[in-house]
Amino acid sequence: MKTLAEAETQARAIVNRWTATQAVTGWIPGSSLVFTGADLIMINQVADAFEVRSFDPKTVAANIGGLVGSSIAGAVIREGVGVIPIFGWVVKSAMMGGKAKAIGEAVITYFRDISPLKNPPAG
Repeated sequence: MKTLAEAETQARAIVNRWTATQAVTGWIPGSSLVFTGADLIMINQVADAFEVRSFDPKTVAANIGGLVGSSIAGAVIREGVGVIPIFGWVVKSAMMGGKAKAIGEAVITYFRDISPLKNPPAG
């Protein structure tokens, strides 16, 4: 049976993959809008890692609060920055990776707290 610690390790690998993907491809025009959907996939993958089979997306959004709202508002800003060749692309990619990491860390905390998994007793 998977432990909570193993689930967290798996969830961090998922978040790190999505963060890297967004950081590398974030410069592409329109990517911030596409990655809003990708964030939802990441959230579902983290839930699966913690064996949380069903959850209310509204509750998750409330618990990670401003991160989701700021990522949507930030998409507009990132797209504007992304219009500037090279420098803007670098900034936009960094912002995309940072956003993915922040959302990922928040959902790891949320799903770890509600996961049915437990760590084995010490000793």
